[in-house]
Amino acid sequence: MSIFDAELMLRASAAGALDADEATPASVDFGGPDQHPLTYVVVCPVLATGTTPTLDVVIQESDDDSNWRDAVVFPQIAAADTPGKFFMTAKLGARYRRFTADIGADNDFGTVLIAPVIGGLYEDF
Repeated sequence: MSIFDAELMLRASAAGALDADEATPASVDFGGPDQHPLTYVVVCPVLATGTTPTLDVVIQESDDDSNWRDAVVFPQIAAADTPGKFFMTAKLGARYRRFTADIGADNDFGTVLIAPVIGGLYEDF
């Protein structure tokens, strides 16, 4: 059971299945730069389906909610890795965050969640 802050979710379950390239519909305001490193998680809840499924997730940051730069680049996720949780920890220096997800070919990764995890790698309490 992961514990998420609903206001900091980059991709929530309401977005439905991740079966095409996608980006955060609106950026998320984190209120400023990180004071401490923050752990992000990508949750792939089901076995990915399709033709050699691949998923590339990048967390981007911006100082002005307009000019974006890559900040956290997850290793490529393949069908053999799913279902699973994938963690990356970073200390970002910008206020605004968003994600991009690129899916290889015609694939479905289920209802993927992307968010910072309050407990870091120890997100299961």
